[in-house]
Amino acid sequence: MCLSNVYRASDNALLMELAARVEEQGGEVILRDLFGQVRRFPGTIGSIDLENNIIKVRTQEASAAEA
Repeated sequence: MCLSNVYRASDNALLMELAARVEEQGGEVILRDLFGQVRRFPGTIGSIDLENNIIKVRTQEASAAEA
């Protein structure tokens, strides 16, 4: 089983530990952990590092703050 920690790309803030499923749907990134907890963030998947089990998400909040 491969689980990954998910971070916000702009500041490396941890969004979810041990995510089992990551989807991008309708302008949102949907994270689900091993126990079924779901978190949603407006944005896109920035990068996926399978070797180190790290996923980076570009959130729309971060994009607005950077503008």
